Amino acid sequence: MQKSISFFVIFSILWGSLFLFSIIGSLGTTPIPLTKDSKFLMSSILPQGWGFFSKNPRDTAIGLYEAENASAKVRWPNMRADNLFGLYRYGRSQGVEMGVIYSQVGKEQWTACKEKDLGACKSKAKTVQLKTPAPRPLLCGSYYLTKEDIVPWSYSKYTPSSYQVKSIVKVVISCSKT
Repeated sequence: MQKSISFFVIFSILWGSLFLFSIIGSLGTTPIPLTKDSKFLMSSILPQGWGFFSKNPRDTAIGLYEAENASAKVRWPNMRADNLFGLYRYGRSQGVEMGVIYSQVGKEQWTACKEKDLGACKSKAKTVQLKTPAPRPLLCGSYYLTKEDIVPWSYSKYTPSSYQVKSIVKVVISCSKT
């Protein structure tokens, strides 16, 4: 019993120290400065740093919206109640399929939208016919695929939506359900 407790304490101290030094090494100037040799050692042990775990909040987001009633319903975000708060995988599967559809749309098919509002941009969208390669397609019908800028939190109270449409394309997805 005594061996397992001492092993746990030593193990916790080692991992805690590694965690602490990795955080201190990734920060700029701190009250606990590390030498250049220590920072080099930490970057060789943990080369990715903490930026590996986060996404740039200013990246362009991709949106998908139904164009007509015959289209399959888009089930995003995944943490909605009708997706059982993330347990039901239908919404996640649609996201993967949307990524495949997005990769099929060429740069010249996108229409820039200065109005930043989805309703105003819909009339300007070019229509593209696509076929989904998914074996069990979930997205069939007409959709608006958008590239959107995320509105920074500090400006969110001045805009009606948290996204602003940069460019848009209408995709008509044909699929054979098996």
